[in-house]
Amino acid sequence: MSLRLRVLAIAALSVVLHACSSSTTLLESDVPLPDGMTVVRSADLRRDAGTLTGGRFLLAGRVRDAGEVLSETLGRFESGGWTVVDSRAGLDLATARLEKGARRAELSIHRRALEPDMSTGTLEVTSGAAPAGG
Repeated sequence: MSLRLRVLAIAALSVVLHACSSSTTLLESDVPLPDGMTVVRSADLRRDAGTLTGGRFLLAGRVRDAGEVLSETLGRFESGGWTVVDSRAGLDLATARLEKGARRAELSIHRRALEPDMSTGTLEVTSGAAPAGG
């Protein structure tokens, strides 16, 4: 096999592997996913002019420390213009509430102590006015 053909084969393989790799954002939006986690189920998806405005997502993947995963993910949210409203981090459970304009996101990461590669999480995105009352 010639050098040029090898280079082309490696380039093609790289493109295929990149396309198969897990995404770092939710549905090509400005909502980041925790590293090592993927969406395994989604419901109630809503978009407005290409912006993800709603949805509920079940996440699964490898989590060694829920607090560390949350901290890294919150940094990516903040880089994307989101504001952290509240967060709580621990080894086995980490949660956060975030806002960006009229949108809100709630993220929860649960580490499975016996099988951290099969950890879970939830992410819910909502938009609109806050509910009345209190």
